Amino acid sequence: MNRLRFKLYLTILPLVTLSIVLSGLFASLWSRMALTRAANRHLAYKAEQLRDYINGEWEVLESLRLADKEEYRSAAKNSFRSYAYSLIRNETEQILVFNADSVLIQRIGLESHTEQIQEETSALPVGTIPRTGWFLANLYGEERVGVSFPFDPFGWVVAITELKETFFLEVKRIQITHIVLLTIVILIVTILIAIFVRHIVGPLERLVRTIEHIKETGDLGFRARIEYADEIGLLAERFNSMIDTIQADQARLEDAFLIERKSKESVRQREYETLLILGRISDYRDEKTGAHLKRIGSFAVLFAQIMGKDKHYQELLEYSAPLHDIGKISIPDSILLKPGKLTEEEFEIVKKHSIWGYELLKDTQSVYLMEGAVIALSHHEKWDGSGYPKGLAGEDIPLSGRIVGLIDVYDSLISERPYKAPWEPEKALQYIKEQKGKHFDPQLVELFEKHFLEFLQLG
Repeated sequence: MNRLRFKLYLTILPLVTLSIVLSGLFASLWSRMALTRAANRHLAYKAEQLRDYINGEWEVLESLRLADKEEYRSAAKNSFRSYAYSLIRNETEQILVFNADSVLIQRIGLESHTEQIQEETSALPVGTIPRTGWFLANLYGEERVGVSFPFDPFGWVVAITELKETFFLEVKRIQITHIVLLTIVILIVTILIAIFVRHIVGPLERLVRTIEHIKETGDLGFRARIEYADEIGLLAERFNSMIDTIQADQARLEDAFLIERKSKESVRQREYETLLILGRISDYRDEKTGAHLKRIGSFAVLFAQIMGKDKHYQELLEYSAPLHDIGKISIPDSILLKPGKLTEEEFEIVKKHSIWGYELLKDTQSVYLMEGAVIALSHHEKWDGSGYPKGLAGEDIPLSGRIVGLIDVYDSLISERPYKAPWEPEKALQYIKEQKGKHFDPQLVELFEKHFLEFLQLG
């Protein structure tokens, strides 16, 4: 939003400033022209008066046939000088008289009006002073503006002059005044524009901050402030109304989600109970092995934790591992509960329980039953490939099957069976270590040995 404020400044300020500067410039130029015309008329008026006076005097002398007499010519010159002096109003004005060679022969001013006229012996460059008309020239070290006219009877060029600086003094004052006024106006306009932009952009900035706050915190209870009854205020009001709607919808969604979550939790709990019941089917004829299923699930979760598996995988093993012997429901009691050693034919029947368990569980959409099918089929495979039913070896055996295969053997060894007494846990561990790389995955054996006390506490 700061970019919007900057863009407004960048758009409005230059336009307003340019308008003010141009208007001030035109006003200044117009004032300069007006004052210059007034000053020109003033000098031209004096030149006309002086020209008319000396021409009138000379016409009188000519009419009396006295123009050739020196004493009357001298009197005419003195009369000219006196009248010229009367026209001067300030010390910077001067009336200069040049001869035909552009040599100054008279300088008439408030400081130079004496009987003895100061003479300038150096001639000005040709064309410096025109015979008639306006001029701007450097006259003996001074920049002067003037009006000149010829007086042929004496061979003079008379120039009514004023210092350039004095001539344009009022113009400069007006220009300085315009510059000061322009500066003040620009400052005032800048302040007013800043207030105006703040009045417009400020509410938008606060509305954007409200949106960003809601976006970052998710706090739908936060509302935009309605500052003015204008379009921006209407926008803030509409935004608040939209947030109210979203908040109400979110509350309804949360309620629906809570109901759905409770429903899923209920379904999942029933599924867990069903899985436990399925796991118990395999040993319902031998109550002494009931704790075996719970330990298999707990051992499998501990293995998953040790290996750094996520909660989902841990839960998957916890509820699918107890299904590993589900196929035993198809084995006759005479074989399953036989206290002595099994014959080869009987053992072949027992080995089929892994396939029967797989066939029983495979056609399902439950992830627990599907993983149970994998474990049922693979938990009797051996690392060296000598297991059953497929003779898989190494990492071709699914990880869940390798894990359950190890903990199933361990728990069977430390449990009492119709055909054997329970082993001591340390003896069972020793057997597991001896089967490292043969029956069991070497890495799993190392982990089992390293964390044996933890497994022992679960058992």
